[in-house]
Amino acid sequence: MKRAPVIVHPPCTGGRRVTLYGQDLGRALRRGDVAAYLRRAGFPTTEFTWDDTRLIEWRDGGPDVWSTP
Repeated sequence: MKRAPVIVHPPCTGGRRVTLYGQDLGRALRRGDVAAYLRRAGFPTTEFTWDDTRLIEWRDGGPDVWSTP
């Protein structure tokens, strides 16, 4: 199975790490941060939805999970 180009890593102190094709883009505290990082990297954010598993992989929680339990 082909890996999604965008990975939002598990929540931890300081947000969730976001990578695009393995390159670290930064730590996000909300979906808007993820979108901003992707736009800055030149990724077309208008062409996917947050639950499109072909393009984005959410590890240990989906787009509504931003803090550790």
